Amino acid sequence: MNRSLIILILLILTINSCTTVHIRERDAFDVKRTISTTYFNNQNLELTEVTFPTSDSLALNGWFIKNSNARGTILYFGGNGFVRVASYHIITTLLQQPVNLLVFDYRGYGQNPGVPSVEGLKLDGLAAYDYLSTEEKIAPNSIILHGHSLGSFIATFVATQRSAAGLILECPITDAKDWTKRLLPWFFKPLVKFDIDPVLLANSNLKRIQTLELPLLFLAGEKDNITPASMTEKLYETAISNHKQIKIIEDGGHNDLPQQQAYQQELTTFLNKIFGRIQ
Repeated sequence: MNRSLIILILLILTINSCTTVHIRERDAFDVKRTISTTYFNNQNLELTEVTFPTSDSLALNGWFIKNSNARGTILYFGGNGFVRVASYHIITTLLQQPVNLLVFDYRGYGQNPGVPSVEGLKLDGLAAYDYLSTEEKIAPNSIILHGHSLGSFIATFVATQRSAAGLILECPITDAKDWTKRLLPWFFKPLVKFDIDPVLLANSNLKRIQTLELPLLFLAGEKDNITPASMTEKLYETAISNHKQIKIIEDGGHNDLPQQQAYQQELTTFLNKIFGRIQ
């Protein structure tokens, strides 16, 4: 453990020794509901387990879920730790919309081969898009890219490389430098220095969002202490698109937005605008 981190921990312990730390019953559980292919056995949905290649010769696994009422297709890029079988809420929420859905695990996640890396995940994102385009014959103007947290970097990257009907950024990160600054209170900042890998610094949503003119939806939780809503607001203000909307959900955190009614309402409004443009 390096010296700066030790100092930070000691300072936190010192401060907390003068306060009361409240531990509630719900804080003791990190619930992750699982979902299986059997969930999709109904008249409107049809799930296909798919495998598609990356440009560096890996085979990634995913689910392509066809909706008989689909007016578009969402390509979903999960956050750090996302695996589709443990993503009940996001999958079921998105499928309440009239969309097809492609969800997949990144390299090194779930049962997929490979080791995660920034460049590798970018290749994964392109491979997923190209699968929709070439194998499922989905037109670019009906593909909506959706990135959550870490996945926001993949979504914006794919949006700079491929055509899409719209882009949804949920609890996004501005860039690595900005994010690490917000991890610490101002009085700790002189004591801690972050050594950030250059490959992380090179990937900036702030820079990419200034090149994207497609319709944008920004979603954030007011109580998100992992990627604060202020970063979402900064991205919204920086975006050059003339078709952008933002929603900061009052009681939302980092991983629970799909369970909020306001999330579904905002999604519906945005997608209806997209569908109108497609037609």
